[in-house]
Amino acid sequence: MFINYPHYLIPKLCGAMSFLFNPIFIYLLLSDKKLHLGSYRHLLVSFSIFNMLSSFYDGLVPMGVHDHRYAFVIFVSECGFITVTYAILHAHFIYRYLVLNRSMLIQKYFMPYGLILTFVYCFLHMMLWTAVCEFFFYGDLERKTYIYDSFKELYNLKSYDFNMVIALYWEGSNEAVIRSWIGVVVVSASSTYSIGLFFVLGHKIMKNLKAHVNISVKTLRLQQQLFKALTVQTLIPICVSLMPCMAVWFGPVFLLDFRAIYLAATIAASVFPCIDPVAIIIFLPCLRKRLYLARTLGISSTTAPPNSSFKIT
Repeated sequence: MFINYPHYLIPKLCGAMSFLFNPIFIYLLLSDKKLHLGSYRHLLVSFSIFNMLSSFYDGLVPMGVHDHRYAFVIFVSECGFITVTYAILHAHFIYRYLVLNRSMLIQKYFMPYGLILTFVYCFLHMMLWTAVCEFFFYGDLERKTYIYDSFKELYNLKSYDFNMVIALYWEGSNEAVIRSWIGVVVVSASSTYSIGLFFVLGHKIMKNLKAHVNISVKTLRLQQQLFKALTVQTLIPICVSLMPCMAVWFGPVFLLDFRAIYLAATIAASVFPCIDPVAIIIFLPCLRKRLYLARTLGISSTTAPPNSSFKIT
């Protein structure tokens, strides 16, 4: 479905950059001998692979958002990918917190059990939002009829011809309205839980970094760099997906038209997978310097003097 050229082209451009930046980032992680990230390396690689999957999906079928009076519509939904982003970030925060507390769980059980548990957790998050869309936001005949005229006027297409998730807050049958409210409460609670977890664990991590008990100067510096990168990784999806989602979910309740925000958000969401690896490289000087050397000299050093390497796990 064609909406406009920015909506059509920008996700594809960002997808191309994602498939350029993420493999470079993975190569830097796997080939580096100076920066011993331990098991955290596997989480970072997993996130990059997910970024490319998200870009591939978004390039094929960009997400679209529409609203009409007391209803919001998402056609070609990628809600599952949005919530998996939150779930992966949960794993990052938990890992960083456990590392700073020198938990034996990381050293003994993360590989492979912790990584498998992370995948299961992400899958459950995706299934939760998918189930909400299927059972509470399903675009049945009543809801598609409700938005038919505005959809036809704006896109010159029939709403009946598309798969959609639709929440109808008022002016519908009791079943449609109740299901819509239940669905939006569930996804809002899930998002609120994610933000709460970010703030709680982020605060605890900052306290541990300030205390820096039994941590060498080099390790402390690396932990601070990783936490800064994780903070940026978290702020980006909050700004480009969570906040617009809140506008999408609750704008129609008050008959507020945020169409410009909807369109900008659907485009901005495609940017995250390509800038996520860049943010980490920027905040990790070791990777940044290797990339600079590879660009200027055509070589990439993968070794370092023994006394310059250090571990975080």
